[in-house]
Amino acid sequence: MLCEECKANEASYTLSVMVGDEITTRHLCGECMARMNMNLASGNIKNLLSSILSAITGNDTPEEKREEVVCPRCGTTLSQFTKSGHLGCPGCYDAFHDQLQTMLQQIHGRVQHAGRQPLRTEDAQRKRTRQEELTRLMEQAVALEDFETAAQLRDQLRLLARKEAEQA
Repeated sequence: MLCEECKANEASYTLSVMVGDEITTRHLCGECMARMNMNLASGNIKNLLSSILSAITGNDTPEEKREEVVCPRCGTTLSQFTKSGHLGCPGCYDAFHDQLQTMLQQIHGRVQHAGRQPLRTEDAQRKRTRQEELTRLMEQAVALEDFETAAQLRDQLRLLARKEAEQA
């Protein structure tokens, strides 16, 4: 069986991606698998994501069996997105909504953003920076097994959190 990525070498690896209840299987040669591993090890998320997207969206299926989704605003196709990992415009979020939902669920385990929110004041930024610094110092103290210092830092963090809760 030929590698489904390069379509040139004999496939020697099998990669399975589970999307919902459906498992998509890809057969890769040693070179393509090594390239995927190098992307992962080097932090080249763009190329790794592109490979994963290809497996999830089934880019290995013949074009006539699959209807191509196209963004009406910029003309970016779903296959272009899966190859590059980049959306063409804000309209792509609407055009590829279903595919993005599936991809985000697979990669992050959720589809709603749960990251940090920007702080509105300099005082709030200083408090967050202080908390992050105390947390970093506490983790260093634990790593060095200086538990007395770690406990003091933990108490300072709790005091800051309590003051913040009282002000809110």
